[in-house]
Amino acid sequence: MAVEIDQLLADWKNKVKIASQNLLELQELPTYQRLCGSPGFPGVHLTGITAARVTPALELVNKLFQYFDLLVQTVDQATKLRQQLPHFLPKEQKIGFLMVGEQKIDEIKKLLTGASIELPAVQTPLAQRGLLTGAQKVNAITPALLVEVMTDAFSVARDTLLAVEAAWTNLDLILTNAETQIRSLQQLAESLDRGSLNELVQVRETIASLRDRIEQDPLGVSENVEQQIQPLLTQVKVALEQKAKQQAQIRDKFAIAHDLLQQLEELNSKSIAAFAESQEKVVDHSMLATPLTQVQIDALSQWLTRLETKLAEGLVNPVMVGLENLTIKTREYIALEKQTHIANSAPLETRRELRGRLDALKAKALARGLIEDVILAELAEKAKQLLHTRPTPLDKAAELVSKYEKRLNSK
Repeated sequence: MAVEIDQLLADWKNKVKIASQNLLELQELPTYQRLCGSPGFPGVHLTGITAARVTPALELVNKLFQYFDLLVQTVDQATKLRQQLPHFLPKEQKIGFLMVGEQKIDEIKKLLTGASIELPAVQTPLAQRGLLTGAQKVNAITPALLVEVMTDAFSVARDTLLAVEAAWTNLDLILTNAETQIRSLQQLAESLDRGSLNELVQVRETIASLRDRIEQDPLGVSENVEQQIQPLLTQVKVALEQKAKQQAQIRDKFAIAHDLLQQLEELNSKSIAAFAESQEKVVDHSMLATPLTQVQIDALSQWLTRLETKLAEGLVNPVMVGLENLTIKTREYIALEKQTHIANSAPLETRRELRGRLDALKAKALARGLIEDVILAELAEKAKQLLHTRPTPLDKAAELVSKYEKRLNSK
């Protein structure tokens, strides 16, 4: 019998030890400390759904410690009774002690298995009393049943506290991420010369309001609180990114416009030079094309300057249209000037080609021993004189070179 009592008592001591550890960890939860407060730091003033759920949970924690004290007292009382029973008795004392030992063992069993724990008295409302019903009702309960009650209460309190902790953590993370996005978007806005955006100010105010609500009622703040903030941030982000993309496009278009204008100016200079050289070195000017005038070039440059001024004034869309039209016009001028340059360079190319052709024919005549041919020599001299005279009559020079080639080939 004593062995069974010892095992039963050991089991309850182990249960008390485990319960003590779990209750201590529950009490040491940062969320519990935050809710209940500590010396010099008042607890959170809860409202709404959180108050409705947490207040009973905190009361449960208090009851848990009350119940735990009752359980500890019962186990301690049983332990003291067990200590009054010696483990070994002299043979002559066993008979006299047997009756006393059985009585002690019965008391221990009643403490550990019977309804030995009296719970705090419960006030009975008058509406529920009879004439002979007391104002207070005292309930007695077994340690095992008390542990069941404590287990259920512990689960409710634990789950409620962890739910508050998760809500605080999750919502704080959402707001922190939103604040990080705001800083990033504000930097982007400033880089785009947008200054402080009203939308971001509005989100900041919303976050400040939510922080107060989250502190007092984390369970009552909707879990989709992110939807109260993120759509506006996304809207601002999209608008700023479009603005940044648009500015990048404008910069690229301005760069292209400047590059095209530079190409046109360089091509115009070459065309003018070829036009002047052809007029100087060739008699026939009928195939020459007049290059663009400086007035036309300057008009494009002034157009580009006006667009840059409008961009500084914030007239983005008109500038985009203007740049497109300017680019089209500049490309048209470039295409036209290329043709002009080709036309003005053609007589000079023909003149150089005839010179080279004459030199090649003279070398061929020398190789064939015909360089002293009187007619060939006369043709060569006349052709050379025309090709090195300014201006050169290309038709006559070409005719002489052709005659030279024809006579050379006939020999």
